Amino acid sequence: MGKSDPFEVLVLGAGIVGVTAALELQSRGRRVVLLDRGQPGRETSYGNSGVLSDASIVIVNNPGLRRQLPKLVLNRSAKLRYDPYFVLRRMPWLFQFLSFCTERHFEHAASVLRALQILSLKIHKDLISRAGVHNLFRTTGWLKLFRTAESFQSYDLERRVLDSNGVRYSVFEGKELAQLEPGLKVKFLTGVLMEDTCSVASPAALCDVYLDLFEADGGDVREGNVTMLARSSDNNWKIFLENNRSIEANNVVVAAGPWSAEIAGWLRYRIPMAWERGYHLHLEPGPGPAPSRPIHDVDRGYVMSPQQQGVRVTSGVELAYRDAPRDSRQINTVAAVARETAGLGPPIESEPWMGCRPTLPDSLPMIGPATRHNGLWFDFGHQHIGLGTSTGSANILADMMDGVAPTIATSAFHPSRFRI
Repeated sequence: MGKSDPFEVLVLGAGIVGVTAALELQSRGRRVVLLDRGQPGRETSYGNSGVLSDASIVIVNNPGLRRQLPKLVLNRSAKLRYDPYFVLRRMPWLFQFLSFCTERHFEHAASVLRALQILSLKIHKDLISRAGVHNLFRTTGWLKLFRTAESFQSYDLERRVLDSNGVRYSVFEGKELAQLEPGLKVKFLTGVLMEDTCSVASPAALCDVYLDLFEADGGDVREGNVTMLARSSDNNWKIFLENNRSIEANNVVVAAGPWSAEIAGWLRYRIPMAWERGYHLHLEPGPGPAPSRPIHDVDRGYVMSPQQQGVRVTSGVELAYRDAPRDSRQINTVAAVARETAGLGPPIESEPWMGCRPTLPDSLPMIGPATRHNGLWFDFGHQHIGLGTSTGSANILADMMDGVAPTIATSAFHPSRFRI
């Protein structure tokens, strides 16, 4: 094969979704190039809590969201902050998002996400074993904590869908929680432990490990800022980069997270995407026991997770423009609560990290062929659960590209479900 021959596949975006797509396609014998504008795995994929779950199946726009709206609209909740100007400009998208707050879609989304996460978790375990990085991997579960009887009662909606989808979990009461997490300084009423959920000690390190596997098998990783996509004279794709560079490929996979809608827009696709911005800070361990697993303080709207850099505290959702200036009030508020809750030390960084989660109105990812262009594929919109659904998404995308039936139902993720 000559150097000037096009690649079989160019994957655009080297976050965890793009890296796993490249790795899966390569494993099926395809010549793949992975392209990103910067260091792989250092945008949205870098900042999550490291949860690899088969139980994150409750979408944000569930039937309970409508009941919470009167409180959330006050813009004082740690769970949700929003830029009023952004919300006003994106009101049609917001109405579409709220239109999915139905029992029918709630149960449907839970079912398809459960299948995708089970598939993903299996593949993650296989890849971690293949790479021999068991030190990154934990099987300690995922703990949700409730401070009041009211908040635990509100959790009945989620428990119902967990039960109907076969998720294994255990419920712990006050003293049992103290034994489970002895470092907690606040008395919680109830805790729910997702037993089969796993986590990693560094999402960035895991992305690097997968990238190493890709490169060790001959994968090509390139850095460049894409400016346009177009058909070449021989009906391949030509990807134009800054500084008069270009790459040709038979197929292009758009896996650029919150930038994917913009890229698809160059080809006149109208992707209904918004951005849920999120923040994190790392806190120094305190004098007592540190958290041994990811912990979700449901009432206060944050997650704390032990990571290589320290105890990572992640904020709730901020609805704002993707590139708007940072607003650290939300993360600073919950970091102070986390310090008090778990006896943690001061922040390690001087400034919090911020990233953008790409979200579609039905809270499901878009995986599959573009509706108007052969050889163009979409793999984005994984919102809060990109890490936990990445490998499964890669698997079904590769099945589609190979022309074989995926191992799970995929119509819920198909791009054609929207008029784009």
